[in-house]
Amino acid sequence: MSRRTWYLVLLAICTIGFWLFENFYTPDTYSNPNADNVLMFPEELLPESTSKNVAVHSYYMLSYSEPHEQAEWVAYTLKKSHLTYDDRERPYFIEDPKVKSGSADWRNYKNSGYDRGHLCPAGDRRFSEYAYNETFYTSNISPQNREFNAGIWNRLEQKVRYWCKKYDELYIITGGVLENGLHEIGDEDVDIPAYFYKIISRKKDKLFNCPS
Repeated sequence: MSRRTWYLVLLAICTIGFWLFENFYTPDTYSNPNADNVLMFPEELLPESTSKNVAVHSYYMLSYSEPHEQAEWVAYTLKKSHLTYDDRERPYFIEDPKVKSGSADWRNYKNSGYDRGHLCPAGDRRFSEYAYNETFYTSNISPQNREFNAGIWNRLEQKVRYWCKKYDELYIITGGVLENGLHEIGDEDVDIPAYFYKIISRKKDKLFNCPS
C-alpha cells in the first residue's frame, strides 16, 4: 500500500472517529457521586410539578416537562459565598441522568439559530467544578433568541447577583412559559418559549419577600 493510500485511510479513520465522538459520545454524569445532597430550598416556595418528573441535583432542582422537552421550572438557592470569579472550562452539554423520561439531546439546538439558554446560570455556580458542570445538563437549558440571551436575560442574571451580594441569600425559581402551540426545533420537537420568568425571594423575619 502506497504512502498516499495510508494517509487517505488514516484521514478517513480520523474523520469517522471525530464524527462518532461528536454525535454519540457523552459522559455519564457531571454530579459528584460521593457528595451528599446539599440543595437547600424552602419547600413552601416550590411550585407544583405538573409532570411529577422532578430531578434533584446537588445545587438545583427542576421539574421536567416531557411534551416540551425542557424544565417547566428550575429552583435554586444563591448565596453570597457562591459568587466567585473562578475560571471554569465549559464542558459538553449532556442529557440529565436524573430525568426519568430522558432530557432532550443537545443536538436539537444545533444549527437551529437558538442559543442553549441556561436556566440556572453557569455563572452562579463557579465556586465548584461539580456545581458548574451540573448546569450543563440539557434539562437546565431552553431555546433562547441570541439577542435575548446575551442581552436582557444576561442583565437580569447580573441584577440577581447584585441583589444576592446585598441580601446574602436568595431563592430563585426560573423557566420558560410553556404552553401549547409553540414553535419547535430539532428532531425531538423542543418547544421555544415566547416568554421567560424569574421569581426571586429572600428571607426576612421568617417571611419571604421579593428583593428591591
